[in-house]
Amino acid sequence: MEKCGISSGSVVLSGRQTFIVLQKNAGSFVGCPLVYEGEPVHRADVVLEWHELVDAGLSRLDVRCRSIPCQRSVLSARVIGRVAPEIVSRVAVRAEREQTQRNVETLARRGTGHRDRSRHKPVRAVWLEGGMMMSRREASLRAV
Repeated sequence: MEKCGISSGSVVLSGRQTFIVLQKNAGSFVGCPLVYEGEPVHRADVVLEWHELVDAGLSRLDVRCRSIPCQRSVLSARVIGRVAPEIVSRVAVRAEREQTQRNVETLARRGTGHRDRSRHKPVRAVWLEGGMMMSRREASLRAV
């Protein structure tokens, strides 16, 4: 049974994590997680103003959006609000920039002769339009 109301710009709760939905696919969505101020700042973080958070229906105002897209099932998601299209485009632009940087870093790492990382079980994080990227955060979630 598919959840209604999930679309680009929805703020959803999936498990214990809150996401801003970038894209909805059949049976799943691609979203960027919201992280609290206590977490270290990442280069992919998008700062959200307090009024944007209030408009989105969030009660906590000390969060940022980490523009590292993850794929989740719509069955595990519950819509709690919506963000403006401008915020979605801001997050998507930052996510694309992060993907580009990760691709450059991956190519540079291959060229330096560092240890082969293929021994480790690969963890998949979904990118818009079907591309892939690796995410330590995803690896730690799957390890638990």
